[in-house]
Parts: sequence; C-alpha cells; structure tokens
Amino acid sequence: MEMKDYGFTYTEVLIALLIVVIGFIMVFNLSFIAVTTGNFNKDVISARELSNALVDSLKELPYTDSLLSDDGDTSDLKDIENPDHIIMLVNRDDDGDTKVDEEVYNRVDDDDDGLIDEDLKKFSVVVNIAENQPVENTKTVSVIVYWSYKRVLRRVVMTAIKRRY
Repeated sequence: MEMKDYGFTYTEVLIALLIVVIGFIMVFNLSFIAVTTGNFNKDVISARELSNALVDSLKELPYTDSLLSDDGDTSDLKDIENPDHIIMLVNRDDDGDTKVDEEVYNRVDDDDDGLIDEDLKKFSVVVNIAENQPVENTKTVSVIVYWSYKRVLRRVVMTAIKRRY
C-alpha cells in the first residue's frame, strides 16, 4: 500500500509566510505614505486658508493704511527675506508681548478668541506691496505663507489688487 503525503513541506510554508510578510510591509508602507500625504495636504489647506483670510482683510483696509505701504521695491512680491511687512515669523515674539506666535493680524482670527489657531503656529506670514502695479492708482498685495516640511521650504502665495477709488 502506498502512503500519500497530504501536508505541506517546510519550503512551501516558508514561501507562504514570506508572501504574507511582504504583503503586510506593503500595506504598512502605503498607510505611512497616506498619513504623510494627508499631513502635507492639511498644511497646504491651512496655509491657503490663512493667506486667503489675510488677503481678504487687507483688501478691506483703506488704500492709505500702513499695512498697505510699499518699501519702494516693486519687484519683490515673492520676497520672504526682506518683505514689506512681517505679520508673523515662527518661533518669535513678533508683537513684544512675551508670547511666541500666538497672534496674527487680529482680523485673521476666525474663531474670535484673539489667538491664531494652534495648527497654524508652524507658518510664517509676510506681506509685500507693489504700488502702481499693474496700473496707476492700484496696489498689488502679495501675502506669502511659508513653512518647512521635511526640511524643504514650502510656500503659498496669494495676490490681490487694491484700487484707490
């Protein structure tokens, strides 16, 4: 009488385990990529919301307001090194009240608590103005929100035109 083997060999078991382990590694890697991408997208959305809110509030200011003054250089609309106005720089007490980064220009405070939202504390915000650009009696207002993500400087630039009349 012949005996038939109905079990698995050690080689088959090891190959099956290897395939399962590779599958788990791939799923874990995809999950990590999804979380990382989600965090970056959250930063971009927050930066866009912040820049949009600031542009809207700057457009409401009178044409002669000091926050809409130009430093004389009309070619610096995307300059973050020497901006016309600094609204907030990360890890600095910008307004001298001994608190770091807690406030942004008060018209940007969307929840009316006088403080910037906690998730926005990683952003620096600057404003550049170009007078008589693109035509006479207008100002081009450029709001730049920037932050570091994975050691790379990221930025969102929002631009608007303010008319004198």
